[in-house]
Formats: sequence, structure tokens, C-alpha cells
Amino acid sequence: MAQRIPIKLHVANALQWLGTLYRNPADALKEHVSNAIDEHVKAKLVGAAHDRCDVSFTLDRRHVTIDYPYGMSRAELESALHRVADSAKRTGSARTIGRLGIGMFSFQQVGRRCTFYTRKTTAAETLRMVLKEGSDEATVETALARDALSRPGLRVVISELKFDPTRSRGPLAPDALRRYLAEKFEAYLREGWLTIEIRTGVGRFDVAPSRVRLPRLLTDIRELVLPEAPDKKAALELYFDPSGRGRVAIRHHGVGVVEDLSMLTAYGLEDSAWAQGFVRGFLDADFLNPLPARSGFEENQDWVALLDLLDKYLPTLEAELEGHLAAHRAQQASAIGERALRLARDILDLDEFRDLALPGGLARRGRPQPDTPHASERKTKKRVAGSPSPRPGTVQSPRGHRIRYEEVAFEAGSRAHSRFVSGVVQANTLHPDYQRAARSTDSRLAYAALLIGKESIAFNDRTGSAGDYLEKLLDFHFRLQTRKRGRPGKRAATAEQAPLGLESNERSGSSARN
Repeated sequence: MAQRIPIKLHVANALQWLGTLYRNPADALKEHVSNAIDEHVKAKLVGAAHDRCDVSFTLDRRHVTIDYPYGMSRAELESALHRVADSAKRTGSARTIGRLGIGMFSFQQVGRRCTFYTRKTTAAETLRMVLKEGSDEATVETALARDALSRPGLRVVISELKFDPTRSRGPLAPDALRRYLAEKFEAYLREGWLTIEIRTGVGRFDVAPSRVRLPRLLTDIRELVLPEAPDKKAALELYFDPSGRGRVAIRHHGVGVVEDLSMLTAYGLEDSAWAQGFVRGFLDADFLNPLPARSGFEENQDWVALLDLLDKYLPTLEAELEGHLAAHRAQQASAIGERALRLARDILDLDEFRDLALPGGLARRGRPQPDTPHASERKTKKRVAGSPSPRPGTVQSPRGHRIRYEEVAFEAGSRAHSRFVSGVVQANTLHPDYQRAARSTDSRLAYAALLIGKESIAFNDRTGSAGDYLEKLLDFHFRLQTRKRGRPGKRAATAEQAPLGLESNERSGSSARN
């Protein structure tokens, strides 16, 4: 006959372990906002909710204090302590965020002692409950008069802190905490009934949802429906993020659980367009089951079905991204071209270059162009009536608006960095030197201005050979730069494959996949 051996649990150690399920102190503190939201939702069901659920965080060197307007009775406190990790929220009728009753032990990420002051109703007394790290007991008593709450609500005071929460670079730095809470509770903040405030010794900071001014993606698809369960739907809101730093989150009841799809290793999504930075937004999948402390989702059939749906819509997403990326590159190239033209014009306007005759679109400001054979001929010849208009870049222009800069792929086999055609300085996007320069906005701007200067100097040559020598000089210049960096072979190899840079800190290879 099999022997039954009872399993014994060291309660204090288990409770301390529960407090470490949160990834960081900010993640632990957000549990109190989640609790406030849950209490507000439950109060709405019985018609006892406030107009707004105001949550405030007060940070000082010795304490972290959280206040919100829904308190607990003695019976509710005892029930919460008796049902740790077996929350009644699982079976409740309210649409609550929390699923396991472990939030009250999250303080252990921040401090070693946590005191709860709670008042259920106006007629009720203020109760005081104390939890300590490493202890398997809680003390509940009537609060002293000086600690009594003036109105119903809950105050959480975390003390014996493990770090200074007021440090500007600490784990609870006010700016970082504000951004974190805004991202986590964006859906509720947008609805208007949730407000979050962070108070420090230097002022108060309101947590507000971020404004998104980006083009929408998959605008015709508002919901993803699981094929085998039509009642299980995931709402989505996606935007094109040209910075390459976008993230797609998966939320549960409005609160992010998976903050970035790129974190889902071994699923293939981390290598797809969903997770490579050009898509920003979220998926609301309330039918999924979050893991404890919302550190992820259970990998059940619903989870796999959702990942399959994301794969299904991947080609559509990639096609939209390709169009947005092309438009963004064209817009960026135009802006860089305008800046490069201004930069080149300012340099060529210096005294050292007064002997140069510039293309018409680069006419000097307030200075006459020096005479050249072609310029003298134009002065002596009158335009015949009905003859075609001169091409841009071949006629002097006092304002210099007619020349243009653009980036194009030259024909196969061309090793030229640039050329000047009909008033347009064209940069060869297939040249390895261009692809190296395109990795950052600053180097791309300098490269464009250099090519404009090169073509302006070549414009003065009437023998037809100066352009070739200037090309060799550019080759020498960029090879010298590469050798100074110390890794000529590696840089030359990667330059051929380098994508067009969207930002100075864009991740390598991000646009090549699109």
C-alpha cells in the first residue's frame, strides 16, 4: 500500500519568494494600481464607485506611500491573508485584472516592512495591518488617532527601503516610473476614470497616456478571432514606427503582460516584422491566462492559436511596412538633401572657394559668380524666341533653389559615388561608402554635402577628366577612414549588406528583412 506523505511548507520563505516574482520594483508597485482598478470595477457593479479612481505615489528617502480611495474591512483583510495565491478574483463576476492574491507581498521588491491603513466606509474605523519580510504572521489592529484616514480608502506605506527611491537613476526614478505606469495602464488612463500622480520632494507629476501620431497599420483588421473559438477575440492597435524602436505588447484586461514580442524566443516571431522595431502597438487578449505576477502567459492551446494568427497576417503586415518604409526613406532623403545643399552652399560661399563657378542652384548669396568660358558665352548670346528653356543647374540663379540632391541606385557595375545630371546631384546608393555612411543621419548628411562639393568642383572642369580624379580621391578618403578604424576587411564585407539607416541608433539589419 502506498504511503501518503504530507507536504510541509515553510510559509515565511514561501511568502518571501512570492515577493520576488516581480521583475523589478516598478513592476511590483504597479500591483497596487491594479488592485485599485479591480476595486473600482467591483464598486461599479454595486453602484458604489467614485467618479474617478485616484491613485497617488509619494516617494521620499525613507518611505514609499500609495493611496487610493477603496478600503477593506477586517473580514476582507483576514480573507486575503487566508487565501494567498487562491484569490477570489478567479471566480468573481467582475472583470478584474488580478488573478492571484499575492499583490500585498510585492513590497518585498522595495522594502522589508509594509503597513496598510484601511477604512472601508465613513462610519468604519481605520485599521492597521503590518507585514514583514521573512515573517509568516500579520498583525491587524485599530490604528492610532494620528494615523487614522480622514475618508474611506487604503494607504500602503513601504518602509525599511532597500534603496533610495528618489535617485534620478534609481529603479523608481520618478520619470521612469511615470513612463512605466503610463505604458502599463494606458487603456484605463485614456478612459478618463483612472488618474495616477507621483509626488516627490521637488513636485508632482501626472501620469498621462502617450500621444501616438504615427500611421496606422492593418487598419481593416480590428480583431483577431481564434478559428476554433469564435468567442475568443484579440483586439489590436498597431502603428508604423520609423525609428525602429517600436514594441508590440500583449495585454490582458488593458495591462501589458508581454511587453515586447521580441522577448518571445523560440517562437519565430522574434525574427519577424512583428518584433523588429517598425511596428508599435498592442494586442488585447483577455482570453489568455497570465502567469503569476503577470510575467507571461500560460502556453496553452489559446496561446498557440494566437501565435498562429500572427503568422497568418505576417505577409500583409510586411507588405504595408514595405510601403511605409519606402515613403519614409524618400522623405528622409529629401530632408537630408535640403540640409546638405544648405551646408555645401555655406561652405562654398567662403573666400577660399570664390574662384569656383558653381552650378546655378548653388549661386552665392550676394556675390557675383566669376566668369567662365560658358558663362561669358551666355552673357553675349541672346536667347532665340521659341528655343527651349535652359536646364536647371546650367544657368546662374541668384536664389539657388533649382539644384536638387537625390539618392538612386546606379546601373550595375558602376563604381561612381555620384554624378551631376540636369541640375541634380545623384548619389549612388549601391556604393559601399554610401551604405556605410547611411548607418547614421549625421554621417549620411556629411556624405551628401561632400558629394555636392565634389560635383561643384567637377562643374568647373572643361577637360572632362577632373571628375575621375575626384572619384579616386573619394576612394582614397573612405579607404583611409576604414583603415583608421582598424578593421578594413570586416567593414568592407558588411558595407555591401548594410541597410539604409533610418536613425543614428537603428538596429543593424532591421530594414534588410523588409
